[in-house]
Amino acid sequence: MNKKKRPFLLIILPVLLVAIILLGVYFYISTTAITVAPPIYEEMHPSINDSYDIINKTYYKIRKPLPKSGIQEEDLRPKVAIIIDDLGHNPDLAFSFLSLNLELSFSILPSAPFTDIIVREANKKRREIILHQPMEPKSYPSVDPGPGALFLSMSERDLRQVLDKNLREITGAKGVNNHMGSSFTENREKMQVILQELKNRGLFYVDSRTTMRTVGFEQAKKIGVATAERTVFLDNNLDPKAICVQIECLLEIAGNFGSAIGIGHPYNETFEIIEKYQDRLREEFDVVPVSKLVR
Repeated sequence: MNKKKRPFLLIILPVLLVAIILLGVYFYISTTAITVAPPIYEEMHPSINDSYDIINKTYYKIRKPLPKSGIQEEDLRPKVAIIIDDLGHNPDLAFSFLSLNLELSFSILPSAPFTDIIVREANKKRREIILHQPMEPKSYPSVDPGPGALFLSMSERDLRQVLDKNLREITGAKGVNNHMGSSFTENREKMQVILQELKNRGLFYVDSRTTMRTVGFEQAKKIGVATAERTVFLDNNLDPKAICVQIECLLEIAGNFGSAIGIGHPYNETFEIIEKYQDRLREEFDVVPVSKLVR
């Protein structure tokens, strides 16, 4: 070998080796991230700047207070239900929410990397579990709702089979709410299939309202499925101030109408804000599983 080339090779070969190792590490991390990263979700709800206008001017016009029974209740405080969606990808955050001294409802995705672990822990702590059922969004196929999704192209038989498989994964689920679904929940025929199956199983349906034209809540009431609909999304904007505004909206509606349902997600910011509100929620409101608010 040419003596002049030897120093060059001694330098370039280690550099190439390091580059190959770093490239391998990069692809490994990238693949892992794709596997465990939470799915993109679509939601339509007001921004921090127009939250109060939409809630005060629109919500109060179209919602009616819950009917009062003749029986005196033990707890007459306004009822608040908070659903934590999209669980299945981050067990540490899920366990953090489970550690709160609040009766939250845990909505768990099917076939996510940590679905089984979170289901077991939630059942162990006797917290309410619901299936977070992925459904076709309008942006499909550019946005994938994830494993176990329901699509408009599916037959009635396929829809029932997918729902059955998902419910068997989420052991102890008392109900279902939709993940994405801006396209699916607008289709009355397909929603009828799903809702009838829930009725047959004695399960409730919470409409996440990812589209203003959803027929889920209306159709569920029509066929006699216990149902409710989301009042406020808590954390589309992860600015802590924005989350606080959304929680204040939730509490204001509950105070005026007797009850309200909020949906949050497994983010550190959401956990920290709910944890800060924990004492106030326990003192001023009756925080209940969402099953207590379906009708």
